[in-house]
Amino acid sequence: MSQKETTQWANVIGAEGRDILKRFLNGVTTANAELKAIIDAAISGDFDDDYAGNPSADVKVTTACHMMVLAIVNRLNGMNATDYYKSNPQNYVRLNCLIQRMLGIERLTLCWPVYGFGAEALGQTMIYTEDQAPGSDPGNPLLNKRNWQDMPVYEPDHTIARVVRENLQHMAQLAGIEPVAHLPAPYSLAAEIYGQEHLIIALIEEPEFVHQLLDLIVERVLVPWCADLHGTIPNVWLELSDASGSPMFIGPEKFLEFAADSVEKVIVNNAWGDRVFVANYRGDLPAGARTRGRRKRLPSAETQMSFERLLEAKIQCCPFYLTRLEMDNAPVNKYVNAAVQLKRPLYLGIGAVRLDRNSITDLQLGKQEIYETAKSRTIAICNVSKALEAAEMPRASQSWPGDIYIEDTNVNTHMDIFEAVLEGVRDGNSAV
Repeated sequence: MSQKETTQWANVIGAEGRDILKRFLNGVTTANAELKAIIDAAISGDFDDDYAGNPSADVKVTTACHMMVLAIVNRLNGMNATDYYKSNPQNYVRLNCLIQRMLGIERLTLCWPVYGFGAEALGQTMIYTEDQAPGSDPGNPLLNKRNWQDMPVYEPDHTIARVVRENLQHMAQLAGIEPVAHLPAPYSLAAEIYGQEHLIIALIEEPEFVHQLLDLIVERVLVPWCADLHGTIPNVWLELSDASGSPMFIGPEKFLEFAADSVEKVIVNNAWGDRVFVANYRGDLPAGARTRGRRKRLPSAETQMSFERLLEAKIQCCPFYLTRLEMDNAPVNKYVNAAVQLKRPLYLGIGAVRLDRNSITDLQLGKQEIYETAKSRTIAICNVSKALEAAEMPRASQSWPGDIYIEDTNVNTHMDIFEAVLEGVRDGNSAV
């Protein structure tokens, strides 16, 4: 194709565009010039009126792809992580929308390094590399037992705060959705700025101190940050990510006492609390199961907590829908039954490792397995949606995390496996 044909929107989001992206990710250098022409057109604003599209009400695939985009622009233009994430929010949004549409995704989302951004906004020493998302320097945590009471307050003029606001503004405009702000939940932010190991030790030895630390994070950081976004971004949703505070990492009992409790304070005690939710808690351990533990200093322990009690806590932190992620243990049909009984929409995750080219030993088998997973989970979501319709309950409108959520997409995502997910969702929609 000529460059003009390559950059026509119908070709960009069609089979031609996906083939270019696929060849580029597979290391075929002849795709470089074609993909660069498409990216240059996106940066020039040529596709600004096209990203939103007009997605149907069918079950859709969503994913976070900001790390894939970083790897692409680093290879093509030499752009490093600092410039990619912080120099031009409009282009950041454009490129994330572009790659999602080229992947075949219709329901758009926008993510960024949520834990790193939260820590950096407070002055945490960060590690930025050429082509990887930034993270806190584990050898130099911002807080320790001597200075934790001097925790900085949220500053709306900080670069990270400005970038987050502008990302959301551009996303609302370009994608035509109610934007979702991704902020670290209290426990996960504490882990970033106090240190995972130190926090785990404190959970065991000084639980009252952990409560005080989390309360201070809520008071000085998250409440003013959420209030700022609620006051400046129309219709914004406030998603607090809390991987470190998940039941499978710190155990169900500590999850309830520390992670969920601190999130609930943000939700209950603020007028905008009905826009706050946590969607990424992992671990619905059945009674008698052993927790995984996080890091060597927190040994695994047997839990006696029921699935129903953990589900109740998850609903308190996310009252809009149920989410089952790849690392959850209960079968999908148990979530289907719970969603119907509780009259909640159902979102289902597919783990990133199942699409990672380095984890796939048999490509054909991997494609077939992921296809069947995507198809069966699409049918499950459709069945829940039909039950909700019968009860005159609308489907959830939030763009995150979406119906079938691929939990991460990056440069190591195998495109053949990714396409098998799309095919499974397509056939699942047709089967119902």
